[in-house]
This record gives sequence, C-alpha cells and structure tokens, in this order.
Amino acid sequence: MVDLGNRSMVTEFLLLGFSVPSEMKDALFAAFLLVYLLTLLGNLLIAALIVISTNLRTPMYFFLLNVSFLDMCTASLTVPGILVGLLRERNHILFKECIAQVFGFVFLISTEVLLLTAMCYDRYVAICLPLNYHVIMSRRCCILLLTISWMASFMYSLAFTVKLARLPFCGDNKIDNFMCDNPNLLKLACGDPLANQIVLFVLGGSVALATFLVIVMSYVHIIRVILKIPCKEGRKKVFSTCSAHLVVIGMFFGTVAATHFKPSSISLGHEKSASLFYAVFAPMLNPIIYSLRNEEVKKAAMKVMHCGQRAQ
Repeated sequence: MVDLGNRSMVTEFLLLGFSVPSEMKDALFAAFLLVYLLTLLGNLLIAALIVISTNLRTPMYFFLLNVSFLDMCTASLTVPGILVGLLRERNHILFKECIAQVFGFVFLISTEVLLLTAMCYDRYVAICLPLNYHVIMSRRCCILLLTISWMASFMYSLAFTVKLARLPFCGDNKIDNFMCDNPNLLKLACGDPLANQIVLFVLGGSVALATFLVIVMSYVHIIRVILKIPCKEGRKKVFSTCSAHLVVIGMFFGTVAATHFKPSSISLGHEKSASLFYAVFAPMLNPIIYSLRNEEVKKAAMKVMHCGQRAQ
C-alpha cells in the first residue's frame, strides 16, 4: 500500500479464492485444469465444425462461432488465475491488473449477452418470417449486428472501468472471490461508488432490459407460430432449432443478473458460486448444450465423421 497522509492507498488486492484444506488443493487444481481443457476443446470443436460444414454457414452459426471464441477468452481470463491461486499460499494481484481483468470480463460478458440476443432475433426471423429470412438476415446485417455488439460492449466496459479505477481504495484489500469482480471492488472502495453504480445500473440495466425485451418478444412470437403447426413432429423439429439457445440464455442471464445488477451493499451470499458458474462452467457447458440439443449440429458432426472415415 502507498501511504497518503493518514490513509494507505491500495496498490494490490488479495484474492481469497477457495477456502479448502491443503490436501484438497491438488484435486481441485486437477479438476479446474480439466474444466479449462474441456472448455477449449469443446469450443474449438464447435468452431471447427461451423467453419468446415457447409450446412452450418448460416447467420445463427456465424454468431455461435463468435460466442465460442468469447467463451474461450472468458475461461482463459479466469481459470489460469484460479490455478495460480491454488498453487500459491497468498494470491496477490496488482491494482492495474485487477482493473484490466474487470474490463476484460465485463467486455466479454456484455458482448456475449448481445450476441445471444442477436441469435434470438435470428431465430425469430427464421421461424416467423421464413420467406424474408435471407433478405433480413443478410451478410451485411450479420456483420452490422456483430460490430454493434463488440463496439457497444467495448464502450460500456471502458466507461465502467475508468470510473472504477478513479475510486479511492484505502482500506481492506481482500476480495472474497477467485477473480476481480465489480460487486466486491465496489464494496472495498472507501469513496462513494454511486457514480459507478449509476453507470452499472443505468447503462448496464438499459442494455439488459433491451435485450430481455427482444428475447421475450421474439420467443412469444416463436412459440405462437410453433403452436399453430398442426404436426407434432413439425413442432418438435422447429422447437429443436432454438431449444439449446433457450437453455443457454436462461443459464447465462440468470446468474449474471443475480450477481451484478444489485446494489453493492446487498450481499446474497452466493456471488462466488454464481461467478464460478458463468465464468468457468458456462463456457464449458455451452458447446455441450449446442451439440446435444441441436439436431443440425449433430447431423453436421456425423457428416464430418463419415467423410473422415471415407477418407481413411
């Protein structure tokens, strides 16, 4: 810490990580390493399948390719830190590194939220407006939606982390988590974190509300169209194209909203578990969900495997 008058300004934070007996740390290290490797492998396989298979070269899978990249980046931002924390007795992180991690994490999560919303809009157009699908979801439209998602997330992340970095941290430097996150840092600030909370709730809340409305309205129309299909098999086939997306949205949005969109003074007691889920396990589960619950992905995988066997 740097001493400024009667106050000591924090120059580094202590990540408390997981409170486990020392004899369990090796097993936990192996478990997280396995999760990380499975995350990279699963998302790489999904990405490779989308690139290789001509049947998956559609707007839906164009966005999914980007989501897979974001999941690999999210896991790479968090899991290596967990592994280091399990090896060290005390896991310190410099103030600048902590702020950089917050920026990276907010940027990646915000971008994924917007891309999942774009995928939802794609499903709405495909099911409710099939005759105009290729006109509406043109290559230009997809690139525009992708660019907006990345740029809007960058600007929001930058605005939030700049304000966060300007807050004075002059007291406790212990973060009860395995990474630097917004709620815990706002709790540690000895200044008034109101400005950051306004950015988080107004800008972040506006984005969350807009994406929520797009998702709800899209699926209201999608379900209404599906219910009008007379054939049970037809309804099942149409719904299978968006069931995986629904599972990912419910899993992802619920934990992110419960952890980040609440006042910093309120502690729900499960922030670490929620952070662990959407920062570590969700990136691993997403490719599994999309491969098991998506008939198009399964067919594409079988076709690639069949071609590989024929080549041998």
